[in-house]
Amino acid sequence: MNSSPLISIVVPSFNQALYLEECLGSVLDQAYPRREIIVIDGGSSDGSREILRRHERRLEYWVSEADRGQAHAVNKGWACAKGDILGWLNSDDCLEAGALDSVAGAYVSQPRAALLYGDVREIDAQGGAVGGKKMAGFGLRSLLLGKNMGQPGVFIPRRSYETLGGLDESLHFALDFDYFLRVWTAFPEGGTYIPQVLASSRVWEAAKTIKQGGRFGDEYRIVLDGYFARPDLPPAVRALRRRALARSVYFRQARLYFQGGDARQGVAWLARAAWMEGSPLEAARMIRMAIDAWRQRGLYAI
Repeated sequence: MNSSPLISIVVPSFNQALYLEECLGSVLDQAYPRREIIVIDGGSSDGSREILRRHERRLEYWVSEADRGQAHAVNKGWACAKGDILGWLNSDDCLEAGALDSVAGAYVSQPRAALLYGDVREIDAQGGAVGGKKMAGFGLRSLLLGKNMGQPGVFIPRRSYETLGGLDESLHFALDFDYFLRVWTAFPEGGTYIPQVLASSRVWEAAKTIKQGGRFGDEYRIVLDGYFARPDLPPAVRALRRRALARSVYFRQARLYFQGGDARQGVAWLARAAWMEGSPLEAARMIRMAIDAWRQRGLYAI
């Protein structure tokens, strides 16, 4: 019996032929041998199928057919995955060399961890580094107060998946936030941090969120309203509600508008966030971050 865990990577994709080859290569080139790659394509018409056919002998499974969005695609992939550890990698993101070896090692050394996660590098449409997410010291409070996890660098042990099921298919923007919130709440022991960059995330995807307007903020609000309506929340967590809405809904949406070049909407959402936060120091921090987002707006053009 092989003691090394099997890692299943699901790649949801739709008309991402520009990046799909690089994404698949970043998984196929991993030195870790016990892996399976499952690609759920939404019926692309841009050459993605041809790319998948070229690699199909090294893929555990792939399909190209209409689906109901990213969450549905990931759930389809996870449902047929056999891995001890599950992950999903958007088709414009990629794993860093050695990532799966490190994930497997963390899984073996910390068998009770609810999540395995590391740092994530943020890149632009051309692959240039533009920032990153350092995840040391992360926890439920971090997630509620506006620091989302770097999704390509998060891996889910099967016991967490079997306890919680898959992603909420009614969500299109807050699906990872909702899922990670469910995991951190269900497993108080939390996750295991792997102190290295595990993946690169292409931030140009934010431009699609900008084009959808306030739906991003609306979904985060729905998730948080449902979460804070739970009767089992400790008082210390329930007390975070107003600040969570300020940072995870209003300020996050403000930054997206600034990144997309819509200053009018950005200022409106920023003002609401600063008012709900209530702290002059925090309001000043928000303004500085909004200015940085405005300066970076050219990175998010598709």
